[in-house]
Amino acid sequence: MWLFSQPPSGGQEIDYQIYAEPPRLLLNQRRLRLLKRERERESIRWQQFDSLMRGRARMSEPGFALALWGAVTSQPSACREASEWAAKANPGDPSELRQIALVYDWCQPQAGEALTQMMARKLASALSLRAGDARHIRSLVFAAIAMADAEPKAAEAALRFAVEGWWQRQIAPQLQRGHIPFATREQLYAMTEFLHAIRDNLRLDLREGLNRWFEELPPILLLSYYPLPWPAAENEYRIPAYWTPGDPDLREAVFSRAAEFALVAYDANAKPHQFLQGWLMMDRFLMRGDFGIPYEFLWANPYQPGLSFTYMPDLFHGRGRLLVRSGWEEDASWFGLWDGRAQLFIAGKRVLVRPDAQPRPLELGPVRVLFAPAGLQFETGWLPPPEEGEKLLEEVAFVVGLGKDARYEVEVDGEEMFEALSDSGGILELRFQPGRKAGVRIRQAP
Repeated sequence: MWLFSQPPSGGQEIDYQIYAEPPRLLLNQRRLRLLKRERERESIRWQQFDSLMRGRARMSEPGFALALWGAVTSQPSACREASEWAAKANPGDPSELRQIALVYDWCQPQAGEALTQMMARKLASALSLRAGDARHIRSLVFAAIAMADAEPKAAEAALRFAVEGWWQRQIAPQLQRGHIPFATREQLYAMTEFLHAIRDNLRLDLREGLNRWFEELPPILLLSYYPLPWPAAENEYRIPAYWTPGDPDLREAVFSRAAEFALVAYDANAKPHQFLQGWLMMDRFLMRGDFGIPYEFLWANPYQPGLSFTYMPDLFHGRGRLLVRSGWEEDASWFGLWDGRAQLFIAGKRVLVRPDAQPRPLELGPVRVLFAPAGLQFETGWLPPPEEGEKLLEEVAFVVGLGKDARYEVEVDGEEMFEALSDSGGILELRFQPGRKAGVRIRQAP
């Protein structure tokens, strides 16, 4: 059993020296055994990955793919080819720096002295990095861990900055406020790799004190997808909501699925992650392309039991964010609101919603979304009374476009007036028993 340290607090010191033997990055002994077992039993993921590698497919991330294939098959030629690629790669690119570190960590014994030295110089040049988004910091951490033996002082300084300067001072405060400080799914995936690398090598679980954010992240991820999958040539993709016009960025869909796999691998016992596992284990969404399959093979654990996501609520409201589906079917409607922007997905199409344009109320199953100021007065009873034996569903009303963190007086016919508080996004949540028609009036409290 591993004993994890707490994050630094007060005068507590953390030992940033690396004592583990390679491989140190992502491929700990347990995961490497799992991947070799997948190869032995010729799982569908291994067959797809292996066929692309044996067929000399042009992989999107050749260093990562070749090093992973070489580590699992114990083929020196694959590792040497990965090292030749890494020796020419650009350490200023966070994606390529990540791959250089992985190749150096996984393939150094087969690379030979000349290629090893070339990779080491590239990694050493990156250890002074002290700025950038999650992708840059993740890659800095990878470089530091890979170079911990050759450049111990520089590696220790880089790791101290990543944990104390970046995570504790920049990221953790935002997570405590409920923000998601990762603008893209690629950055979110980089965060999961960062967490794995720190825990595997420093025995430090950086989720301490951030339990609520990490419990809310899986339902936010699941409910931020449009209900209808996107049919691509290699496989179907679930598409995270996006604001730009045109077709979706399938790289974001790949990183989104990879981040979910990595979260499950980090803590398979957490109930929200078990819903994620149930969501992920559907073969029609298995990533088969040259970009997605290395991530799919690296992280997927078909032996891990999961829970059916259909038992998870199809509604999330919190931290100024509202995500709701009319059901878990693929023809369901979906509505999302965060950062002051709203969008509806209905009949297979995205529709931008302007809350300030006073749109009509939206109905998604038992949920009704109303837009202020017109939504300050409405009537309950939009659901018929449940028939005998049917599950009793609450009617849930969300009034959006209100003041942020403001108190409101709510008056319901036949009931005493009560006060309710809108959230940081100006969203007020109200719940009613179904089948009872009553007028509702809302006004800001004095």
